[in-house]
Amino acid sequence: MAYQDKNFPPEADQPMAGKYIDGEAYDRRGENSILEKYVLNLWQPFLKKVISNLNVGKVVADLGCGTCEYTQAAKNAKKIYAVDISSEMLKVCRDKMKNFSQVEFINLSVSDINLPLVDLVIAIGVWEYIDSAVLFNKIKAITHQGSKVIVVFPNIYNDLNWMRSLAKWKMVAIRPGFIKKLFKNNFTLVDSASFGTVFWFPKKLQFLTKPIWKLENWFWRPFQKFLPLGVNVYYLFERK
Repeated sequence: MAYQDKNFPPEADQPMAGKYIDGEAYDRRGENSILEKYVLNLWQPFLKKVISNLNVGKVVADLGCGTCEYTQAAKNAKKIYAVDISSEMLKVCRDKMKNFSQVEFINLSVSDINLPLVDLVIAIGVWEYIDSAVLFNKIKAITHQGSKVIVVFPNIYNDLNWMRSLAKWKMVAIRPGFIKKLFKNNFTLVDSASFGTVFWFPKKLQFLTKPIWKLENWFWRPFQKFLPLGVNVYYLFERK
């Protein structure tokens, strides 16, 4: 899996710097299109429920936490490490988490963190921006036997993602089998899911395709664990 530069703040000297430094705008991305809102409304409640069920009394690390949209679901954790390289994103994060006395914000690249062992790792929407081997090795270093790891990444087998890949002339999503292979020796796959079988369509006409997306999702959902075609893939791993 090729490394893709994340759109870091300007001081990080990245070619597309600035795109994701506005945390408030990032949280409003669902307003950009019917497609974006549809996908977020599918995934966010699902992932927040997973985190809510796994965090009670645990030490949690959210790697690439962004604006802490998912971190908030760990409200019953004993300790939370919210890690992100963008200080601007963490500003929004701090506001959202102001009533969480157990949270520690860490403004570093995931590759530079040095955390104690944790019980739950959240790694949502970060795999396509960080070298996968580096991220995996960091997860392995901070987990112990029985630790859970939530992994969510864009699925290359989804129509929208391979169309984006063709347009950009580079892979902008990840093969599910690649992630499984990465975790195979040290972790057990406990659960998986994929949904949101969407495809690209012009923004002004997306109201026409939303019923088709829903129908596709309904039809394909029973098969997603075997051949995931959803826009994202969710895996829950447990450390052996």
